Amino acid sequence: MKKNLKLTVLISLMVLSMLASACAGNSEAPKSVKKQFVSIATASMGGSYYPIGVGMSELFNGKVPGVEAKVEVTGGATENPKLVGSGESDIGFTNASLAFDAFSGTGLFKDNKYDKLRIMFSGVAPGTFHVAVKADSNINTYADLKGKKVAVGPQGGGALTILPNILELFDMKMEDISPSYMSFDEGVQALTDGHVTAAIVQAPHPAPAIKTLEGTKIPFKFIELSEQQRTELLKKYPYYNKVKISKETYGLSADALTIGSTNVVVINADLDEELVYQMTKTIFENLEAIQKVHPSAKSITLEDAVSDLIPMHKGAERYYKEKGVLK
Repeated sequence: MKKNLKLTVLISLMVLSMLASACAGNSEAPKSVKKQFVSIATASMGGSYYPIGVGMSELFNGKVPGVEAKVEVTGGATENPKLVGSGESDIGFTNASLAFDAFSGTGLFKDNKYDKLRIMFSGVAPGTFHVAVKADSNINTYADLKGKKVAVGPQGGGALTILPNILELFDMKMEDISPSYMSFDEGVQALTDGHVTAAIVQAPHPAPAIKTLEGTKIPFKFIELSEQQRTELLKKYPYYNKVKISKETYGLSADALTIGSTNVVVINADLDEELVYQMTKTIFENLEAIQKVHPSAKSITLEDAVSDLIPMHKGAERYYKEKGVLK
């Protein structure tokens, strides 16, 4: 009996040894992928940054191995360069002018230089500057806003960089209005409730918050800029764009002339090159999925992705060179 037991133990040890050797020599054995958390800084939910960010996160989570992406609701275009540049967030949406100022330590960022900022891709639709008032209001120009309560968007939002530039045309400053800082959705609600005279929404059109206003059936109109005023503004601030909101966009009686600011997606320079390459590749090889989440995302194309505004991330640069859109 003891002899048989020893034989059984010996055979068992031999089998275990062979199994261990086979596993060690199997180069195709699955390898664990290190989890990489990626945060995407967007803005309040009433604009376009948030839904596009959600679309990106879903792609990353589904198609880039090991990545767990999450979307952050932030103050928007002004706050995001700080978050990404400091490493608090990994990726973020912002205006082209703010990305440049943050990287170079100029303008609003003259006291803080964020030289870790890099471009992931450009070509996100210009953030259209909407200023909505009720249709029966006697507010017809920006000058009429003097002394009035205005929902100007969230603290740190891109609208707060554009509005002072526009007010200059009318010999006004921010101190000449009574600003209320709130999300775009909250601003539209405050307008419908009569708590503010005007609501600003800085987002590519059609902006969800303005579509919500359209859905209330409360008649509204936009404060416009004349062609001369837009030309004058762009001479001083060439990074803005002339934008026309067609009447069909929100079911209004006439087109509206305004301005916008080109949007870019920035990323922290310290993110791994291979990871950024894979994320960039995933976006542009699944662009149709991104373009479905919001109409403004249709402006994102491979041809317009490259920018020399500030340096591009090495991983993104590698993909664009591979595709022939960057030499």
